[in-house]
Amino acid sequence: MDAHGGGSVRCRYNFGMHSTIQLLLRGLLLGALACASNAPPPPPADSTAEAPRPLPEPSDFPQTVARVSWIAGDVSFARGDDPDAWEPVDVNVPMTLGDRLWTGEDGRVELQIHGGSLARLARRTDVQALNLTDAIKQFSLALGTATFTVRRLGDNEVFEVDTPNAALTFERPGEYRVDVDADGNSRAQVRRGRAVAAAGGSQVTLTAGQELDVDGLDAPRYAIVAMPGPDAWDGWVEERDQRLAHVRSYAYVSADVAGAEDLDQYGRWQQIPEYGWAWAPSTVAVGWAPYVSGRWIWQDPWGWTWVGAEPWGWAPYHYGRWAFWGGGWYWVPVAPAVRVVAYSPALVAFVGGSAGYVGWFPLAPRDPYYPWWRPAPAAVHVTYVNRTSVTVVNQNVFVSGGLVTRGVVHDRTVVRTIESGPVLRGPVPVVPTRASLRMATREATASRPPAAASRAVVTRVAAPPPPPRFDAKVPVIREKGTPVSPADAARLASAEAGRGAARTKPASTLAPREGRAPSNAPVERPTGAPEARTLSAPEARPTPSNRPPARQPHARPTERSSPPPAPTAAPQAGERQIQAPVVREREQPAERVGSEQGRQKETRRPSPHPTKAPTKSEKKDEKKSSG
Repeated sequence: MDAHGGGSVRCRYNFGMHSTIQLLLRGLLLGALACASNAPPPPPADSTAEAPRPLPEPSDFPQTVARVSWIAGDVSFARGDDPDAWEPVDVNVPMTLGDRLWTGEDGRVELQIHGGSLARLARRTDVQALNLTDAIKQFSLALGTATFTVRRLGDNEVFEVDTPNAALTFERPGEYRVDVDADGNSRAQVRRGRAVAAAGGSQVTLTAGQELDVDGLDAPRYAIVAMPGPDAWDGWVEERDQRLAHVRSYAYVSADVAGAEDLDQYGRWQQIPEYGWAWAPSTVAVGWAPYVSGRWIWQDPWGWTWVGAEPWGWAPYHYGRWAFWGGGWYWVPVAPAVRVVAYSPALVAFVGGSAGYVGWFPLAPRDPYYPWWRPAPAAVHVTYVNRTSVTVVNQNVFVSGGLVTRGVVHDRTVVRTIESGPVLRGPVPVVPTRASLRMATREATASRPPAAASRAVVTRVAAPPPPPRFDAKVPVIREKGTPVSPADAARLASAEAGRGAARTKPASTLAPREGRAPSNAPVERPTGAPEARTLSAPEARPTPSNRPPARQPHARPTERSSPPPAPTAAPQAGERQIQAPVVREREQPAERVGSEQGRQKETRRPSPHPTKAPTKSEKKDEKKSSG
């Protein structure tokens, strides 16, 4: 196998001077047969054997992203390196460290987090990415309602949501809803899974079916209440989840690749020679090519990042490779057997950049990948498969984040000049401007969150400092010629000490409601770093042969009466025994107000079967056995 995984075999033949013509011919024949036997044969049309797939791209740093996968209504975005500039946001924009989202009066948004988890934001909700790495997913929820679906948790992986008066750590795969009102009071529901709420020197464990209410900021008090039935927001989340129950594409794609559920609707899977199962878009124009319908933005620490304009334009542009076969383009994905996949800002090779034009072409499955956020490596001769499929634009279109389809250069003289230039194996010689930060192509006035959404949040895991402002990064980019690395970002952030510090705060003591612990409150333990745990059983992405059953809705009781105590179960090793929750009446939030007709259709939660009184014969048997 060659240095680039091409799978070729080089055959050498050494023959002595005394070899006869017959031996020479025989040796050549045997050598040819050996080479043919080592070449990978194309799979038959009905073959199900795994074909060679592109390997996951290496990651230089643990930082990762969340995809803005769905938008409705008024949604605004503020970058971590430009926090005062609120603007609209497009689908397929990557959200990373320090970035912030706000949904207006009619806004809703869905985030697909690298690794498979989901975050969905209701109206008037403020969420910020405090930390996004392979090991830590940490968000702040300062105001509003959000539901987090955690599909898998790796060994020592942390998934944390921080509110103004509590830090919530999701310890198992499951579904969690968090509400924060205008006064900073928090409500956390564990619909599936297990979570820990921490503040100050104590923490409380929540299991499925429980809700934790935390009131107050300086001296928060808590109570554990029975989780009510689903409301309109929960119903919408359920509808979005149902999409995953019918996804066929994850039979061919790694479960860590976000966005594969979009491929079913917009394309088809087909086996192609040499690469096996590959996906081709079916709603594109004649002559379409990848990395043309979209634009380039700047996002540290990767630098130039592709934002696809197609509704399916996430997975095929940030994972896997592209191959041209049979007159069209096919996306060759990362195989399902690959459990850990690295995010890439784009999988292309750049050409030009110093003569007023920039060109690029999609990488084929066996092409080497030279990230442009690294210094240039030593020169090596490479033959790129897609070398002649170069897209060229004016440098102004590239830097300003303009749509590539509107600025493609068709002048054959210019295109030939760029095509004949060397392939860049390092930084792209184009410095970003403020126009390179645009999160949307449309010009519109973006709504801003209220002052209450800027309050500090409690954290259990120390969050990194906010990223430095873009204006402070530009001199470093000019000097080094590369994007700002996490190390340089930390140095610049320390020079901006104090900016954004109010977004997190040390926790105050979490006390029970009424100032004393109820008799059936969970046992508290000292707050510290999340405990290490073994690898949780992953919640597999649904495939045609592995679809999870539809989740049954929870029935809300028609009266606010205390439910009967749940039967006591023996705690598992390493777990604390949780007593029955304290039930208290509280006002339903606005999202939970349903129609009168809907309430009449709801059923009362069933109670346990009553204990049956012993018969006379049973009493006699008891006396005999006791005697």
